[in-house]
Amino acid sequence: MRGVPKWDVPNPRLHMTVDEIRELFLRFFRERGHKVYPSDSLTPANDPTLLFTGAGMNQFKEEFMGRVKGPKRAATCQKCLRTGDLENVGRTPNHHTFFEMLGNFSFGDYFKKDAIAWAWEFLTKVLGLKEKDLWVSVYKDDDETYRIWKDDIKVPLEKIMKLGAKDNFWPANAPADGPNGPCGPCSEIFFGGPDGVEVWNLVFTQFDRKDGGRLDPLPNKNIDTGMGLERIARVLQGKKTNFEIDSFLPIIDAIKRVSRVKDGEARRLNAIADHIRAVTFSIGDGVMPSNEERGYVIRKLIRKAYWYGMGLGLQEPFLYKLVPAVVKVMKKPYPELGGQMEDIAQVVLAEEERFRNTLHDGLERLEAMIDGVKSSGVLPGPDIFKLYDTYGFPPELTREIAQDRNIKSDIKCFDRCMEEQRVKSKKTSKIKGSIFEVKGDAKIKLPEETIFIEDKESIETEILQVSGDSIFLKETNFYGEKGGQVGDTGWIIKEGSVAADVIDALDVAGRIQHKIKIKKGLLDPGDKVTARIDLARRNNIKKNHTATHLLHNALRQVLGQHVKQAGSLVAPDRLRFDFTHFKALTDDDILRIEELVNDNIQKDSAVCVKEMSIDEAGKHDAIALFGEKYGDTVRMVAVGDYSKELCGGTHVDRTKEVGVFKIMSESSVASGVRRIEAITGEAAGEKIKKDAELIKEIAKELKTAPDNILKEIGSLSVKLKTLETELANVSNRFVNANIDSLLKTAEKIKDADVIVSEIKNADMALLRKTADAIKARLKKVVFVLVSEKDKKISMVVGAYAPINASAILNEIGSEFGIKGGGRPEFAQAGGSTSAKVEDIVKKAEEIAKRYI
Repeated sequence: MRGVPKWDVPNPRLHMTVDEIRELFLRFFRERGHKVYPSDSLTPANDPTLLFTGAGMNQFKEEFMGRVKGPKRAATCQKCLRTGDLENVGRTPNHHTFFEMLGNFSFGDYFKKDAIAWAWEFLTKVLGLKEKDLWVSVYKDDDETYRIWKDDIKVPLEKIMKLGAKDNFWPANAPADGPNGPCGPCSEIFFGGPDGVEVWNLVFTQFDRKDGGRLDPLPNKNIDTGMGLERIARVLQGKKTNFEIDSFLPIIDAIKRVSRVKDGEARRLNAIADHIRAVTFSIGDGVMPSNEERGYVIRKLIRKAYWYGMGLGLQEPFLYKLVPAVVKVMKKPYPELGGQMEDIAQVVLAEEERFRNTLHDGLERLEAMIDGVKSSGVLPGPDIFKLYDTYGFPPELTREIAQDRNIKSDIKCFDRCMEEQRVKSKKTSKIKGSIFEVKGDAKIKLPEETIFIEDKESIETEILQVSGDSIFLKETNFYGEKGGQVGDTGWIIKEGSVAADVIDALDVAGRIQHKIKIKKGLLDPGDKVTARIDLARRNNIKKNHTATHLLHNALRQVLGQHVKQAGSLVAPDRLRFDFTHFKALTDDDILRIEELVNDNIQKDSAVCVKEMSIDEAGKHDAIALFGEKYGDTVRMVAVGDYSKELCGGTHVDRTKEVGVFKIMSESSVASGVRRIEAITGEAAGEKIKKDAELIKEIAKELKTAPDNILKEIGSLSVKLKTLETELANVSNRFVNANIDSLLKTAEKIKDADVIVSEIKNADMALLRKTADAIKARLKKVVFVLVSEKDKKISMVVGAYAPINASAILNEIGSEFGIKGGGRPEFAQAGGSTSAKVEDIVKKAEEIAKRYI
């Protein structure tokens, strides 16, 4: 252990704020040899195992696996987001979705003795907690940790609890249940007794679990600790709940102002405060509300918070008004939120308005469902689930409205539907794998280092390691896939002949892994070889990579400084660039962006690459790649005086080498995220040439000059609209001429009319018009209209409440393989079937009558 610095800390129970606690923690461990890292993004880059960052250790996977060189000690205050206890948020004193986690880490350096001693010192000496108020727990078989607490720290035996693997092992129950991989016992520190506040968890990652529950010692033992900032602040500030600490109160006060609620309603106020923090930080880190993965979580949080607001009497969007309160209270540790505040608020407002409309539509659907179950008095679980899953209608609201109508809700069945959906989502999710899954093959032991030599087509080098279909070279000129840029391809030459094709190259924890296909002989460690890249392919990649920087700059110039990179692909034949923006680009936007990029290409600006400290790069206002982890030294790529980005990829020397830039498409990737795909160089020039030839062909076909194409198309559009109007008039006359004879076929059953009929050679539009005519003449009617045209069947079904037209349609369709859908009052279907129309009509008549 290192020397203990002197501390001058005021009475913590009276004066210590969240910001002060955070700074004291990081300072404490910095002075004990830890490198303090900034918080990672809530959406870590290049990690397929995580939906969100949920712990401080997530950004240090490679370090824990011993795959990267660097500081052996680290400390962070990590912003985290977890949704496992979502339903408890607001109900309990300490559950959150978004929270901050203080953590110190050791990668094969110090272990239990120092970790425990420093945790105890920080709590008792720095924060001033009384030893008599602290209890600890250890894993029941971890005698070493037990002895340290008892003999070194002098914790009384009655205050050391021995617990099982469920409570004091990470992952929980790992010895018996797995998963395989790094694991270990943990020790927790509690304030106020065994049932008090758990303030710090110390994880001792010392085992590698194998099949059968065998725990093999790890060669490098690691320390991973986590202390919830909100929880320790609650203890130090003497509060009953986390929601009363100084980082929450301004947000709750803001909610009270917009809702005019003064006292009470703690559950709703706390849940809204938690959710708006999570939403603000997530959108700030590039997660936009959507129906998939991370975006779905944020959409759900906004909608739950909006629903809680309705419980406070709020009927209009209000969450967006709370964003400034979150930004203000968190501005010291996260100043970047300040520049994003308006954009975040705009996204939240748009989502609130979308949900308000959803609630309106959902109420109409719910009312129809309730009308249909008045006889049974029970709203089926699948219906509740459909309202929730398809339309975003909260099940709590469904149950409340149904209860007002004396209708029960089958919540148990709804819960089963939700569980089935969770299982299905897990199978299809992109978020897969072990928490210690890393890029490349984790079983391959990586060499100490490989040296990258960027600007050489061929180099003489030596094979360090051969692992199956992969090799590692002492020096390499192959760029490994990283940061959106694909890896190089090329050849390994031995004794004057091509020994292997390099089909891909990956950057794995700073080492270049070459995927090879053997062509001749064998490759062994120690072999002297020539590494030759496909230079023409590399040059095309360089053009596209520099073009992405020019595109990023143009997007920020044309659309605004809120634009941030949200993903990219730099390949030899194309580039793809994802970015944050709230709406589709107009044709004028695309044209201006394309022109600006090409103008900068023609300037023949110098592309300069320079290594510098991260602080110096910040002074140059260099744009950092979203979600990327940077060391002390970074590589800045500057294009002229207008583009500066931190980037490790390959680039041209001057912009004119890019040639021509051409946007191929602009589309939506997710809510609030757009995508541009483009080409450069010869490919772009060839595309422009082909477009010009196509314009000539179109002009020739239209018998006009190229400059008059739009005018001629406009003239043809007018003629087409005239013909469509005439066709619609003919259809209307057909329906009016035949409606009386169709109504005469109606059969009276009880007090309702039933019409089942074939309409000869009608398309779906004509069937719908006929359906409208029937509904205009008959109020209580069930009808099925069927037609065959161009060897395809079309069918429409209409019904009065509580009879469900969709149910009738699906029952008929299931007999003949015809699929469709709709609303309770009207549904339609179409498709190919081998069945005869008369058979469909006969079956439809039987089913329709049965529903009355």
